[in-house]
Amino acid sequence: MSTNLVIESRADWRWWVTPRYLRDKPVHRWCVFPHSFTSELVHGLIDEWALTSADMILDPFCGAGTTLLAAKEKGISATGYDLSPFAVFATRVKLGHYSPDELADNWKELRNSIDPSKWNGASREYPELIRKALPGHLLGAFDSVNNRINKMDFSRSNRYFFKMALLSTMPKFSRAVATGGWLKWIDRRLTVKSLPDEYEKQVQSMIKDLLSSGNGKSNATWKVGISDARSLPDAQNTFSAIITSPPYPNRHDYTRVFGVELMFGFLDWEQTRNLRYQSFESHPESHPKRPDYSDYSEPKQLAQTLKRLEKSNVDERMPGMIKGYFIDIHLSLREVKRVCRSGARIAYVVGNAQYGGIPVVVDELIAEIGSKLGLKCEKILAVRYRGNSAQQMSEYGRKPSRESIVILKKR
Repeated sequence: MSTNLVIESRADWRWWVTPRYLRDKPVHRWCVFPHSFTSELVHGLIDEWALTSADMILDPFCGAGTTLLAAKEKGISATGYDLSPFAVFATRVKLGHYSPDELADNWKELRNSIDPSKWNGASREYPELIRKALPGHLLGAFDSVNNRINKMDFSRSNRYFFKMALLSTMPKFSRAVATGGWLKWIDRRLTVKSLPDEYEKQVQSMIKDLLSSGNGKSNATWKVGISDARSLPDAQNTFSAIITSPPYPNRHDYTRVFGVELMFGFLDWEQTRNLRYQSFESHPESHPKRPDYSDYSEPKQLAQTLKRLEKSNVDERMPGMIKGYFIDIHLSLREVKRVCRSGARIAYVVGNAQYGGIPVVVDELIAEIGSKLGLKCEKILAVRYRGNSAQQMSEYGRKPSRESIVILKKR
């Protein structure tokens, strides 16, 4: 690793690399992903880099759309991509332009058309995960409301709004709950009789969010689509800034975390499994088909870490996962460099990891991989330190892992 690497403490940003603030923010809270960063972080980087309405921001791992919505709040154009159709849907709904009055009128019509007496069963066969998460009449109820939304004579953006509200209501009833990066099975007190009232609360809350956040006019544009960060559809020299967070190499599989939402509204079981295989290799079930990476040169520090992992007692899949993870990082940075304008700044929000007490310095390795591609690493902002798991702490002692923002620049 280069001795010229600058690591700068930015502890006052420590809560900006967690989803903590998003859960109370209008519009942002409609859908929050684990390990999200906040709009404050995006605004902070926009201000620090002096970006203006003449700039264009890219987030190739857009998740629930924090970067794009924060850019919209600043009046700066932005584009986002994700492999998950649920992520793209949530982002698109958050970016939508709505009339709160029209939504209120649409809601009265939709609410009056919801008939619980017809909640006898689902209109189609759902995967086992959905049937288990929404047992009894619950699945039929959500299916019926979703079908009513699709049949209403509303604008497409308004139908998407009400579907987002339904998906945001679902976790209150689902027996499968996302806790961090995993699904946990629990019992729920809410029954199907509560669905109309809970759904109305969510719709009204979302309309209230629109009234408080406003829909100011701007000449900027915001768009989102399904794409792989390892092979972007944009022409070279398109973007002047990148603000993103690739999946952390922490074994969290978001096709499972959001499996209920994905398989209820977007994909069948086979399609979800294929998405799991193609996802960034941050979990051991990922086995993606990649573009050619013959230009990749594995960092010496990574090779040493992999040897240590192979000799340790960690899950035998971990060395291969970590190896593949940094190949994917290389491919994503290669694409970022291609689509960036000269002088563009790039922010990768990442978390270091450890397995069996062996540290994986993700931020420093990203800096080195970026440098090999011809990008300049300006600095690493050390924002936060996360404690290791209780199990690892009992075996290896307290070894906090750094959460950082790697700042690169296209020369």
